[in-house]
Amino acid sequence: MIYAGRVPVGNDRYGRRPGITTAALLQLCCSAAVPFCPNYWTFTAIRFILGTATAGLLVISFVLVVEIVGPSKRELVASVYHIPLSIGEMLMPVFAYYLRRWNTYSIGLAIPNCIFLTYIFLMPESPKWLISVGRYDEASETMIKAAARNKLPTEGMRDVVDSINYECNVDRARREEEKASYWDLISVASLRMKNIYSCVSWFILGVSFYGGNQYVGQTSSDPFLSVGLAAGFQIPGIIISGYSYKRFGRRSTSIVFFCVCALSNAVLALPESWHYVKLVCGAIAVACAAGAFSTMYIFTSELFPTVARNMAMGASSTCSRLGSMIAPFIAGYRGAVWLPPTVFSLAPLLAVVACICLPETKGRKMADHIDQC
Repeated sequence: MIYAGRVPVGNDRYGRRPGITTAALLQLCCSAAVPFCPNYWTFTAIRFILGTATAGLLVISFVLVVEIVGPSKRELVASVYHIPLSIGEMLMPVFAYYLRRWNTYSIGLAIPNCIFLTYIFLMPESPKWLISVGRYDEASETMIKAAARNKLPTEGMRDVVDSINYECNVDRARREEEKASYWDLISVASLRMKNIYSCVSWFILGVSFYGGNQYVGQTSSDPFLSVGLAAGFQIPGIIISGYSYKRFGRRSTSIVFFCVCALSNAVLALPESWHYVKLVCGAIAVACAAGAFSTMYIFTSELFPTVARNMAMGASSTCSRLGSMIAPFIAGYRGAVWLPPTVFSLAPLLAVVACICLPETKGRKMADHIDQC
């Protein structure tokens, strides 16, 4: 899953559609192979590849859906984008309840991946990416098809592409002189601190979201109920965060959600006799982590210039995967019962400090070049 942080680089070079279809088909093949693994090491290797494909698919598809909608709908789409993930998590305990053996459970989870086969025929390429690489006829054709499908006028679409093309040519000449790299995220002062604070926030998101999900499953005698409830709470959390960061800003929303997540996790330190209270508060904490995830996706994409945006998103995503790798060890620690809830409550407060240090991006034009940051 760590390697998924490198996926956006190829995504810029070869396009969104090839990256998504490759990751989707890889996920389909690996998920179908998991139930038939003959030994542990084969199982681990295939799950590693599956995790890489899934994480890469999340990053690339987010870039695509944001690019194919207008600026007025970008915030709405960025928020709604995460809801199917929560719905899928709600279905997991349903599959697990009726398919008790690990191999039949894996087969059940693999079947929905067949929908990815339709991507080969139905998914369009990003018009914005096509224009950026000089494929104007394909961009015009894609935009005309989209307009016709939505019953909008298609006349003058080529003129729109040509006008964007002129702006892109001017911008491209400058980009050829300004070749951004991962080193720029560290060496350039204006990017370095943003990158550090962003990576810290994403790392804590990985710990809080994935660790919280696993720990909530231990707060009830019925893990099917607790996991399903936590996933169900994520949907209103995502919807509220979408409204909040559009109304009040990205930084303020992130801070509030991290604070509520910390307070809710602190309740998990109560005695076992409070299991119903712990279950509800744990679900609220996971919902807040999901809302913070939704907010940080758009917040991070707006913090960095175009020439370094995908690299910054990849670096942040990698930190999140590192946090998700550590989370199970924290959630499953039995040496001291107070330690997991303490870590899960203090970590979001560190993310609050990181978010306070980041600038607000609501209403600001997204930068294209490093010197604009």
